[in-house]
Amino acid sequence: MEMYVLQVKSGCEYSVTEKLKGLGFSALCPTWENHIRQGGQWKVQEKLIFTQYVFIECELDDDVYYKIKSADGVVRFLGFGRPQPLSADEQAYIEILGNNGEPIKASKVYTTISGDKMIMSGILRKYADKITFLDARQRKAKVELTLHGKKHTITLPIVGI
Repeated sequence: MEMYVLQVKSGCEYSVTEKLKGLGFSALCPTWENHIRQGGQWKVQEKLIFTQYVFIECELDDDVYYKIKSADGVVRFLGFGRPQPLSADEQAYIEILGNNGEPIKASKVYTTISGDKMIMSGILRKYADKITFLDARQRKAKVELTLHGKKHTITLPIVGI
């Protein structure tokens, strides 16, 4: 099956994902655990990796197209003039980010004496060549991915060890 990207109304990502799953589709709305410091303590907050996007895996024909398009909150399929599936590489990245419906946990990063950072474990090991920013103090890493030829920078969590 091929994976497509849906643009949805802001704030409707979770409800659209659940509605599409209820209709029998395999839909993803990748999230990550954001570690924020509040009141002197670290708290975990779930955040979307791609705002206003939902990923759906299906065999697209006219009936399926209109069934998906008529779901509340769906704006359009991404593509150039008509819905276009993601490439095999893009689909593999999205499936990894989907993390079986669970939020992505922080990757463990070790800082050497010389200041170099080594990724010890977690999802960032699969994206090591795509990291553009890594800050152990802010507990965030920026990764650059491409969807339909357009570059997207996503944020993933890290924790220093």
